[in-house]
Formats: sequence, C-alpha cells, structure tokens
Amino acid sequence: MTTQQRTSHATTQTVGLATITATFLALMVVSLVLLDGDEIGVFIVFAALVGAATLVTWRFDRQWARAIGLAGTVVSLGGFFFAFGLFHVFSPIEFIAAVAYVIGVVVSLVGGIRAILASRKGRQGATRVEQRLPVVVAGIIGVAAVVSITGFLLTRQDVSDSDAAGAELIEMTKFAFDPDPSEVPADATLLVRNSDPFVHDITIEALDVSVTVGPGSEALVDLGEAAPGTYEYFCSLHWDGTSGMSGTLVIDG
Repeated sequence: MTTQQRTSHATTQTVGLATITATFLALMVVSLVLLDGDEIGVFIVFAALVGAATLVTWRFDRQWARAIGLAGTVVSLGGFFFAFGLFHVFSPIEFIAAVAYVIGVVVSLVGGIRAILASRKGRQGATRVEQRLPVVVAGIIGVAAVVSITGFLLTRQDVSDSDAAGAELIEMTKFAFDPDPSEVPADATLLVRNSDPFVHDITIEALDVSVTVGPGSEALVDLGEAAPGTYEYFCSLHWDGTSGMSGTLVIDG
C-alpha cells in the first residue's frame, strides 16, 4: 500500500475524530466565555482523550492505531446527550455542535471499521468520497450553521415594555434560575428571560405550566388564579429529578 493510499485511509478516520475533538473544544470555549466555566471539566476530558486518538490515527498507519481511534470514538459516546441538540434547530450552539458531533461519530466509526477491513482484504486505494471527506464534512456543518443562525434571528422573541409592565422577572442564566426562590404576589405574571445560549423551559407541574424559551428570548407566563403557596419548578431539559436546573416560586396570599 502506497503512502498516498495510507494517508487517505488514515484521513477518513481522523476526520471524524478531529470533528468530535473540535466540537468539545468549541464547547469548552462556550463554557468558559458564557457560562463561567460551568461543566468545562467534562469537555476538557473528552477533548483530551479524543484528541489523543486523533493524533495517533493520523500519525500511524497500523491496526493498533486504528483500534485506538475506534476506542476514542467509543469514549466520545459518553457525550451522546449533545445529539439532542438536533431537535433545537434554531439554537445555533446546540444545533451546530450536535450536527458536528453526530457526523464525527458516524465518520470515525465507519472510517475506522472500513480501514481495518480494507487492510485485511488488501483493498487498494481510497474512494473519491473518502478523498473529499474533509470538504464534505465542513460543508454540511457550514450549511447547518447558516440554517440555524438564520432561524435564530428570525424566531428570537422579545416581550415589549408595555406587555412586560408589572411582570415579575425570572431569568434563566448559567443553567440556573434567578432569583431563587422567587416571591411574587397573587395573580402575578412572570417575565421569563433566557440569557443562556441554550434552549430552556420553565415547568411548574402543580400549576400545569410548561413554557419553552429559546436562547436570547423572553416569554410571559400567566399564573392565573394559582393559590398562594410554595411551588417547585424546573427546566425539564436540564433537570434529572434530583439535580440540575430548578427553583422555588412563592406566591403570596
């Protein structure tokens, strides 16, 4: 097998791993700049492990190197929850990261397995698709970015000052509700503002309330005739029942 063929085979798997690594690195930056480093440790670990596998698969054209690449891909599956961003098309950070992550996982798995099988069968040369893979991957992610950012700009919602007059503000920021607890008068209306770059919702099960708020958007939540008392609420997207994004709402009598 020639050097050119060897490089083509290595590139197929490496492109996938590099895409996954780039996704984790980008999320590290988002965490550091926008979330004060929240959860950055997880991204660092994933980026380091998958990044090491990327370097190995690029540097060496051996079965053991490809096996390490596959192991790096399996490790990256610990971040499978990023794939849920595919459902949030108009949340650019979530959607672009999800697209890049899913593409990276698929390409690295398929590329690694095919590279191992190709060596055993004495396959000669790489296909045209494999040779153009870096451009194809970059193109798909680029299109996803354009669609998501455009949709975000078109769907972002603000509440007018007149509609927000007298409303009680609850802000979603850095994966927390502020203020918490939040004390409001009876018959209050909540102005829920999402200051995070991710989709959140506010769910108050006892009041049968669930309102989704996109990144950078606002929404009004009418508490109607809710009885005075203390109510627990949470973001169903970032709450596992015991930890995560939750708060307490106190309605005065």
